[in-house]
Amino acid sequence: MRKAFRLAVAVALLAATATPAASRLVNPDVIKGTTLFEGHPAATHIGSRRLFAWSNEANGSRIAAFTEVNGGTVTRINPRRTSAYVGGYDQNTDLLVYQQVRGNQSDLFLYDVGDRKRMPLRALNDGKWQWNPSIDTHKGTRWILYGVNGFASPGAPWRLYLYNDETGEKLLLDETTNRCGCLFPGTIAYPWVTWAVGEDATAWRYNIKTQERVELLPTDRDEYSVAVTPDGVSYVAQGGDSCGSNAKVYRVNEDGTFVELLSFRKRREATNLTVDTTGPFDRLYYERRNCRTGSSDILRLRRANVIGSSASAPARTELVGRANASTRSASSPDASPRSG
Repeated sequence: MRKAFRLAVAVALLAATATPAASRLVNPDVIKGTTLFEGHPAATHIGSRRLFAWSNEANGSRIAAFTEVNGGTVTRINPRRTSAYVGGYDQNTDLLVYQQVRGNQSDLFLYDVGDRKRMPLRALNDGKWQWNPSIDTHKGTRWILYGVNGFASPGAPWRLYLYNDETGEKLLLDETTNRCGCLFPGTIAYPWVTWAVGEDATAWRYNIKTQERVELLPTDRDEYSVAVTPDGVSYVAQGGDSCGSNAKVYRVNEDGTFVELLSFRKRREATNLTVDTTGPFDRLYYERRNCRTGSSDILRLRRANVIGSSASAPARTELVGRANASTRSASSPDASPRSG
């Protein structure tokens, strides 16, 4: 979905505000790594109970979604004859949001890991192509970020919505066209929302409370995957005009300063970034995509919120547990337009 045309933005601005690269300091863990496609990771903790979900090749080209608790028994989320792409956990709960595809229909579902119960989001599923959802509950109000794509014509809309399940309001945050194909939903962690959009694939962070949006990493390079924490810290995957061209991952702090966390060799890049924010340190999960084959592995970067910071940088206060709630390259099996 990358385009040759780029908006001209001074790279000098990036050089002036960036913190020195920290790539040499980190050693990511391989969480899922085989010759198959493994991607769309999501993780959370409830006390000592560790929940993880991801999507994996199953039955040839079909992609299925799975969960596991404490690294134990694997449970399939979606029914047979469907494909599924994990969105993310409602942090510190058993509740997971995901995209399920049957034929040419793509809908959003919730899955309760403890009850093993699948629930369609009927208020959002309207016959269009819903995809790449993220969820967060704040003071009893459930918020869901998701994309809706149209394919009937080059001018068919691609839209990004923020849904408030208490009021039923669907707020349109951004849009583009099927011709561009350049809208990438990010994640939500109240009050923050992230995404990337446009020919220049610019990453944005939005504040639900103030209704203000801020551009992240103002350069002429592509930002195509963005995750955010409740602190307003954003993690941004960035690359060049083609898949795997000088790809990097940055952390952008709430005050706008940023640091390079990861860099990748040629024809490798990160995508589908998510963060487990339930402890004092961010655990950043991402796909490491092979641009030549379309396969990918899932990796985790521990302590992502303090890498490259001073030794005295404070960690986040650990969250109190809540009660259980009762992708882009055309050659890869991503969850975006009709590739499911």
